Parts: sequence; C-alpha cells; structure tokens
Amino acid sequence: MMDNTSNTESNIFDNHFETQKEILAIEIRKTKNILITLSVIVFGSDLLALVVANAVVLTTLLIILIVPLLLFGFSLLAPKEPMTAMIAAIIIMVGIWTYMIVITNGTAAISGWLVKAVIIYFLIAGYGHAKEANRIKRELNL
Repeated sequence: MMDNTSNTESNIFDNHFETQKEILAIEIRKTKNILITLSVIVFGSDLLALVVANAVVLTTLLIILIVPLLLFGFSLLAPKEPMTAMIAAIIIMVGIWTYMIVITNGTAAISGWLVKAVIIYFLIAGYGHAKEANRIKRELNL
C-alpha cells in the first residue's frame, strides 16, 4: 500500500514537471513572436515614414533596417534568455525614442503616438511572458 502512494506522488510531480516545461515553451514562443512582431512593426512604420517623406533610397532603407534586425536578433536570443532579450528590446526602444525627442525638440514625443502605443503594448506583453518564462526556468532549475 505504501509503494502505491509513493508511485502516485511521483507521477503527480512528473506530470507537474512536464506541464511546467510545456508552459515554459509556450511563454518562450510568445516572447519570441512578440519580438519578431515588434521588428516588423518598427520596419513598417519607418518605411511608411520614408514613403511619406519621399526619401526611399538604398542608404535610408539600410539605416531603418538596423533596429528591426536587432529586435529579430533578440528573438533568436529569447529561447535561451527571454528576460534579457526583452529588457534589451525595451532599452533600445526607449533609447531611440529619447534620442528622437531630444533631436526634434519634443516633436517626436507626439508624432507617431499610435505606433508608439502599439509598440509599448507589445513591450509590456513581451515583458510579462519573459518574466513568467524566467520564473518557470528558475523553478525547474533549467
């Protein structure tokens, strides 16, 4: 009788471990997808700004590719270090916005507010997923 109880408890813990691993995989995938989505949004909004300004040339296209490629690179880092990838993305976006606000004497704080709101939403959501993934990784000692 004692052996059966021990086996049941072991089975419950094994199921919990497997469930946590599946949740970890889901949270990491969500973090990675958010970073990829952010890179697409940033590139699309910058490209739209170039089209409106009639300034689409090869050099400007290469310049606006820098940040989306960084964000995409962070999405490749997300499976190993989701929190690091999201914090780096947040720092880069806040840094770019701060730089643009200083350069334009505050005009950049107002312009493009809808895109900024969408980006902020994704950054907050990605941070939540990365935080949960980090918590599960610590719990599972991975």
